[in-house]
Amino acid sequence: MRFTRELNLMVTLVLIAFGAVGLAAVYWSVVGPDTLLQRDDNPRLVEDAIRLRRGAIMDRRGNLLVESTADEGGIVTRHYYYPETASATGYFSFRYGVSGAEAAYDTILSGGTHPADIGTILLHQPRVGDDIQLTFDLQVQQAIVKAMGDHQGAVVVLAVPSGDVLALVSLPSFNPNTLDEFWDQLAQDAGKPFFNRVLQGNYQPGGLLQTPLLAAALADSVTLDTVYTNATMPVQLEEVTLRCVGSPTGFSLMLADAFNYTCPAPFVQVVNTLGQDTVEAVFANFQLGQPPTLPGFIPEADSAEATSQPTIQKTTSDFLATALGQGDLTVSPLQMALVAAAVINEGNAPQPNALLATHSPQETDWIESRLTRPTLPFMTGTTAEQLRMVMLDAVQSGAAQAASQPNLATGGHVTLAYSGEGTQAWFIGFTPPDSGIAVAVVIENSEDTDLAARIGGIALGSAFAALTEGGN
Repeated sequence: MRFTRELNLMVTLVLIAFGAVGLAAVYWSVVGPDTLLQRDDNPRLVEDAIRLRRGAIMDRRGNLLVESTADEGGIVTRHYYYPETASATGYFSFRYGVSGAEAAYDTILSGGTHPADIGTILLHQPRVGDDIQLTFDLQVQQAIVKAMGDHQGAVVVLAVPSGDVLALVSLPSFNPNTLDEFWDQLAQDAGKPFFNRVLQGNYQPGGLLQTPLLAAALADSVTLDTVYTNATMPVQLEEVTLRCVGSPTGFSLMLADAFNYTCPAPFVQVVNTLGQDTVEAVFANFQLGQPPTLPGFIPEADSAEATSQPTIQKTTSDFLATALGQGDLTVSPLQMALVAAAVINEGNAPQPNALLATHSPQETDWIESRLTRPTLPFMTGTTAEQLRMVMLDAVQSGAAQAASQPNLATGGHVTLAYSGEGTQAWFIGFTPPDSGIAVAVVIENSEDTDLAARIGGIALGSAFAALTEGGN
């Protein structure tokens, strides 16, 4: 009897053991593989990552900007053939992650948009990502980087009406090929080379806000030939004295000439005439409180932060300072490029786009991937046409003459903005609608508006040549 009980106990234990083994087998065959494979210490993940062949990156004309090559052991290296495009392409690092276009289109480049075929899985072959073609133009990017020299700042060029970003330059920058070697040094650099000034910059706009203010005045039936007395007098804010950028003659100016020479005094009168509610409304209509970005290039802000808009302070002095571009309201270069784009697009700003097409290694043809998003209505077509004429005059005979280009009509506006002890030189401009290019330039720690205008003109000229040669 005792022997029978011991035998039954042993059988029970054996059955329990078999049950546990069976349950474990079920778990590891159904659920476990994914859990095991996703462990950070799984050597298979590390091996797959260093053998992954990310897709190539090309510019709008097919120039190869970035590609991955493998050595005899299958270890992959990412090559950046034109480091001057790093502001746009960003970087890929097994150690430090991704940025720029490498981050925005990481899923495509890493092959995550389509499942691996059975042969690749069984043979443990490296995964191959899709190639992408960007809207950026290598020649335009190179021309701007050369024109910027050692200056710190940002330039962005848009094709209109498509919204294609032709160039995106943020300086100082970095060389993605030596990123791992110099990461610590770059991360501590006072110039912040990883900070994308085009997309993330928060600059005082200064006199650039004269563009929406002029649009509001025109919509309020103020005419361009309205004469303002004492138009060339400086405007004293609490800590800043604002003066005309150009050198107009006389003390009285028409509104159009006040804009052409970026004179602040007439716009103080414009602000007072319009009133705070109207000024706030026009700034909101130009979406100055909602900085635009390129999808995926910069991590999305928290929803509360993304929907909040800075409001103009209620005191008279703070209200005037903000309306003149020296208050709480700050802008990015991309934001101001959209303002210039709206001027030549019947008042509607195109939303920026950076991806043209993708190409899978399993396919022979490129697949168009350009986003189609609605334009942003900043002003009426009639107001935009009047602004266009004024800004063309500013380059022809006003303060923005340095932006002039041979055999190419250009319009623009220059200004200075003050932030703390620093000064920024700004230029926004465009070519007429038939060629359709918009640009924004900001030079940090500079009072040289001619330099900003000259760089802007070079950007417009090189972009016009690129579109003429390569098509839209």
